[in-house]
Order: sequence, then structure tokens, then C-alpha cells
Amino acid sequence: MLKQIIEAENELDKLLPTRRLETAPPADLLYVTLQWSELVWREAEGLGPMKLSETQIASGLALRHRPVFVCGVHRSGTTLVQNLLDGHPQLTVLPSEGTFYTNLELKLKRLPTNQWPQYLGTEWLRRLVNPINQPPYWLLGKTDEITSPYIDFARYVLAWWQQLSHAEGTQWPHSAIILAYASCINKLTAAAWVDKTPTNERFLNRIWAEFPEAKIVHVVREPIATLTSRKAMEPGVTLRNALRYLNISYQVAADTAIVNDLRFFLLRYESLCDNPDETIRKLADFLNIDETPQLKQATTAGMPTQANSSFKKNASSGAILKSIDHTQQDLLTPTDKNMIAVYVGDKAKLLGYQTNKISGLNKVYMQFKQLFFK
Repeated sequence: MLKQIIEAENELDKLLPTRRLETAPPADLLYVTLQWSELVWREAEGLGPMKLSETQIASGLALRHRPVFVCGVHRSGTTLVQNLLDGHPQLTVLPSEGTFYTNLELKLKRLPTNQWPQYLGTEWLRRLVNPINQPPYWLLGKTDEITSPYIDFARYVLAWWQQLSHAEGTQWPHSAIILAYASCINKLTAAAWVDKTPTNERFLNRIWAEFPEAKIVHVVREPIATLTSRKAMEPGVTLRNALRYLNISYQVAADTAIVNDLRFFLLRYESLCDNPDETIRKLADFLNIDETPQLKQATTAGMPTQANSSFKKNASSGAILKSIDHTQQDLLTPTDKNMIAVYVGDKAKLLGYQTNKISGLNKVYMQFKQLFFK
């Protein structure tokens, strides 16, 4: 069976893009990735769940209750924060977006419960090979004639699924994935695990209900830059929809920061880019981890990753670019910028960001226009 998996990996490897995809993945890449993940899962099921020692079980169950959620709207800088935390020796950092609350939970609910392990396990097998359609790939290494780290991961998913399937709360399937990954990289004794998922800030009440000690790192970014980046990288997203999520995110950030909850850290992307030493020091203090050199080097599963810009080509891998070093082409119209001011201007100001000034009558007119004609 390992020979078949190696052959499938070689075929898949040929299809992985050498640079970041600017469009949806091609059909042949998706098909081959799916076939490979199902092949791995069948072999893992045949071998059965990985045997967990009492020490592993105790460490994993303790780690489960020490999460860090990195959130914020898309294109706000959450990936940079994830990548800076990735290599820290005291953290287990999921190398792809978690998306449990925002996406995977709903998909699981549409399936019979006996199909949940395979659905979630194969989904994460694919994410461990190709997390964001750009290098690095094969985050657990490659299969050889003796062993496959992906079969091991799938068997760990089955093992932790057995341990957690009767756990309280709704998030336990995601915990099985986290603990399986931690088992593969020998980090079950980490101080915390880290999940980066844009827009997870909408679920803070649920997160804190299930994990009262969960720490939240909420990343915010100047609204014009955020929406310019979304328009460039996600042309299918309408300004109205993007503004809706930005409005929610800014509101949560402002409200939670005012409460001064010690479990919540508001991180401004511009501060991280332009004053990384101080910002990283504060972040390390918040997470109660050592301030190590790894916090200044962006990696994915320990491998150097693209610098924090999709617009500046040929930047050094893992570098933290200053905000002035990756300014974007102005893609927003004057009307777009006025709409931004109308819908998020007040909340942006609470976070220290300025937008266009709109007179009262113009503001009412634009709100009416947005409501009825877009």
C-alpha cells in the first residue's frame, strides 16, 4: 500500500503550483488530492487507531483546554500572526486555517455522525499537503518505503476521536484534529495550541463557553488597506459583503477591548509591521510564552513562508515587511471610500483609524442607496 501512496504523492506533487494561485485550484489538482487523501484514510482505517499511552492521553486532554484563537477579517494580517507563532517551541500551531466554527461544523451536521471522522480526517490530510495553494507543501514530509506521516496522522485522528467523542461541547471533532497534529509533531506538552481562522471573532461567546481560558488575538487593519487587498485577491467578494464583516469585526474589537478582558489581545497589523519588536514582546507576554527568535521569523510547519504581502513579489521568505513596503495599487473608487466611511467610519475611529468625512445628508443618502440599490 505504501507504494501506491508514494505513486499518488508523486502524481500530486507534479500538480502543485510553484507560486501562489491567483485563481481557484484546477479540477485535476482537486481530483488527485481527493483520491490521495481517500487512499491514505483507507489504509489508516485498515491499520486502526494509533495506540495512545496514558501519558499522551493526559497531556492531550490538558492541551485541549489551552487554546489561542487568532481572528480578524480576511486580509487583515491574521496569516502573518499565525506564521510568526508557528515555530515557537511552546506552541502547537495548526498550519492551515481551522475554520471549524465558520465552515466545517455546518458541513459535519449535514452528514451522518459515522461519516464525520473520514470527512474531517481527509479534509485535514489535504490541508496538510496544500494549506493555501502556495509553497510550502507536504507539511508532515513525504511518504517513504517504511512509513507515511499522513497515515500516522489519520490513525491519530481515529485515536483521539475515540477519546473525545463523548466530551462535552460541540468543538471536540476539531480537538481530535488538533491533538492528532500535535501527536505527529511531538507537541502534546505544548503550553497552548493555536487556531487561525478569519471572522472567528463572531463566535467569542461560544468559544469562551467551551474554553473559559481561551485566549483571543484579534487582528485589525486600516479599512482602506484591508478592503483594497480583498478587492485585489478576492474579486468575487462585493464591497457590501466585505463591509458587513468588517463592521462586525471592528465592533467586536472595540467592545471587547473596552471591557479589558485579560483573555483578549487587540493587535493592530500596522503596529506589527512597523514596530515588530515591541508588538511581539507584548504578544509573547499576553500568551505567557518566551520571547524567542522564532517569533520574528514567519514559517509554516517550521518551513519559511512567503513574506506578509501578496503584492510585493520577490520579498525574502519569512520577512516582516513594513506597511510602507507593501502598499497596494489604489483599486477603490471615491464612492467605495465614502461607503467605507459611512459603514465603518465610527468604529474604525474607535480603533485609531481615519476614514473620509461624510456630511449628514450624504451619509443618509448613501445608506439608502446601499440598502436598496446594491
